Amino acid sequence: MSVTSELERGTGSPDVATGIVDCDVHPLLKQGFASLYPYMPLAWRERFERKRAGQAAAGLIMRFAHPNGFIVREDASPRDGEFAGSDPHFLVSDLLDANDIGICALNSLQTGAMCAVLASADESLIIASAANDYYIEEWLPIDRRLRYAIVVPSQDPNASASEIRRVGKHSQICAVAVPPIAIALGNRYWWPIYEAAQELDLPIFLHVTGAEGIYAGAPMPAGGLPDTYIERYVTLSQAAEANLTSLIMNGIFERFPRLRVLFVEYGFVWPLPAMLRMDRLWRGLRHEVPWVKKSPIEYVAEHVWFTTQPIEEPADPRDLERIVKMIGVDNLCFSTDYPHWDNDMPMQSLRMLAPADRDKIMRQNARNVLRLS
Repeated sequence: MSVTSELERGTGSPDVATGIVDCDVHPLLKQGFASLYPYMPLAWRERFERKRAGQAAAGLIMRFAHPNGFIVREDASPRDGEFAGSDPHFLVSDLLDANDIGICALNSLQTGAMCAVLASADESLIIASAANDYYIEEWLPIDRRLRYAIVVPSQDPNASASEIRRVGKHSQICAVAVPPIAIALGNRYWWPIYEAAQELDLPIFLHVTGAEGIYAGAPMPAGGLPDTYIERYVTLSQAAEANLTSLIMNGIFERFPRLRVLFVEYGFVWPLPAMLRMDRLWRGLRHEVPWVKKSPIEYVAEHVWFTTQPIEEPADPRDLERIVKMIGVDNLCFSTDYPHWDNDMPMQSLRMLAPADRDKIMRQNARNVLRLS
């Protein structure tokens, strides 16, 4: 089915899914960058071919390379020589069928990094459009359980808004993946994206791209450049904390009262001290931000969700249960991060929680943030 014909169907009939909702699954372009060529205007295709754009994919410098060689699981590869996440049929069988997953949100990190900083602003518009059409055409028809977070060219918020309106009505689009750049999310720069997302009832989906701390224009780590993969991995949540603070203290949820934001793969322990500190300072200095009309904790409860991966695992499982309660059971959504090396699979995750709380996180909460029908 063509992209156009699917869009003409509108949102279609709602799905009634009872399985687990996985909020973060990473597909790969099967032929790399060349997979996008059929979805580009000819002139742009020739431009990318001439400059060998496929060889300019995000590459980590040596200090940040994975210590074991690669970030994806070898056992999730469809066939010898093929990368994990590159075959939708295998992904459906290996992840969805095997784990009672009723819905999964596809999020392409390859195109996210390109749209954030690896390509020029003009190039990123073409890449985002081609990537969205590629996944809509070649992945979503495979299985109705596959949903997709459309990528937008975050270097151009007005073009991003146009792209949201172009493909955002597709019935299997569940969110807007905004590749982070070095402009905090509370800045008015982002308003066109928020307006379009709110208009189509799509949440903002914020996820690391792999460009952080490496390329100019991407978010940089606080305190200086890390020396190892482990340091970089641990400190990635700094950008999420800064962006959550920016969203709230700049009054974004007052200006866009129906906007929802999902922080993906930043973990979920960091919001607790961030919320407590924001609340304390807001109460003492609220005259500085009069547009923030209620406690930051309330804004988070109403507008912000966090995915569970990577799950922090204290020595005493009861400590994790206490943290979940303090963050708010209703604001956590399960994610596997499949097929990455540190993914959290459903059968082993959050077993210490009460069944009702675990069911909310594994199945119910995502339906309050993602557009799933």
